Amino acid sequence: MPYQEERKQLLKTVQQAYKVDLIRMSAGNISTRAANDMVAITPSGIKYRYMKAEDISIVDLEGNLVEGPKPSSETPMHTAIYRNVPRTESICHTHSIYGMVFAMLEEDIPLMNVELMVCGAPLPVAPWAAPGTAKAGEVTVDIFLSRPELSVILLRQHGLVAIGNSLDQAYEKAYNAETGLETYYKSRLLGTPQPFTRDQINEIKEVYGI
Repeated sequence: MPYQEERKQLLKTVQQAYKVDLIRMSAGNISTRAANDMVAITPSGIKYRYMKAEDISIVDLEGNLVEGPKPSSETPMHTAIYRNVPRTESICHTHSIYGMVFAMLEEDIPLMNVELMVCGAPLPVAPWAAPGTAKAGEVTVDIFLSRPELSVILLRQHGLVAIGNSLDQAYEKAYNAETGLETYYKSRLLGTPQPFTRDQINEIKEVYGI
């Protein structure tokens, strides 16, 4: 079967994301660039716990199905990012709990911890766009192009989208964002968390070479 390696790699990432509750049931979607300007993406409506490599869909950069079952309803968003944000090799879109919580608020997420720092925080909340529409891609593209250091965006009342130069990196960005958001949420319950100062940011960047 063509694109077998991309399908296997994508399935492995899906299993990792499912195990840590970044994606649940069939909510959320993950994709990666494939050979010949194609994209391997999770299918529509197939539960992640039952997914097999042959269930992975292959589409072109316009979102047209080339092989496999019906692709994710979020294919227009994924392909818009691939067409317009060249640094993107893989995408992890999650309906993770804390990503969804903060996506319901009209506020950027400040730079509160190292996990958020590696995602490019402060993390913006994109303008509203209905899931599964071309507009969902347009609003994310606009933000990613305006902020080249950014790898995670919250989708208004929806979830989050993380981009990376590999499936591993896109998954790690989504995981770090969810961890950073969870700890930020819990610290707000206990008091008033303080974001990093500019001096602290510079010190961390020097230590870690960020």
